[in-house]
Amino acid sequence: MSRYSLEEQEQLASLKAFWSKYGNFILTVLILVFGAFALNNGWKWWQARQSSDSVVVYEKLQAAVDQGDLELAGQIQKTLADEHARSPYAQRGALLAAKAYFDQGKLDEAKAQLQWATQEARLDEYEATARLLLSAILIEQSDFEGAKAALGESLPGFDGLFHDRLGDLALAQKDVATARKEYELAQSTIQADSPWKQVIERKISALPKTGDQVNE
Repeated sequence: MSRYSLEEQEQLASLKAFWSKYGNFILTVLILVFGAFALNNGWKWWQARQSSDSVVVYEKLQAAVDQGDLELAGQIQKTLADEHARSPYAQRGALLAAKAYFDQGKLDEAKAQLQWATQEARLDEYEATARLLLSAILIEQSDFEGAKAALGESLPGFDGLFHDRLGDLALAQKDVATARKEYELAQSTIQADSPWKQVIERKISALPKTGDQVNE
């Protein structure tokens, strides 16, 4: 017999339905919000270094992704990574390519791009975004140790999002008590005006009221 009441079982079902419906959207928000912020900083950095060639290649990558040509996108991103690895456009390109692969269900290719970005990123915004997205895919694949390693220590300014993802990891491992603790830490540390606060609040409200573990 389940240790949870009917109400608590309904809350768990609601949480699973929420992630099934909005999980991909949440990843997209991370890409757009933090990618755009990082790109702005990256643009200033690029101007200082006058890396005009990387911009041209990145624009080709964007066009390939817009056209849905993943094979071409992969080739262009390889050029960015091989010839312009230090450019923020190569790092941004890895995130863009990863999102395109993810949308098409090519998780191994998406992970490869994100792993490259976590290793090569020279801006905290890029590294944080890559690590958060990579950990989300690894959690989805039940690679919990890999997800934990991907998260590692938080980066300055991203504590709330890292706690949020650690909450997701704990919940995937059916550890409700730790999930609640991480979500509450996320709620208390994330920026007051962040739209992510509402997402975290929904996660907390969907957790069972009692018990430390989630049964199948």
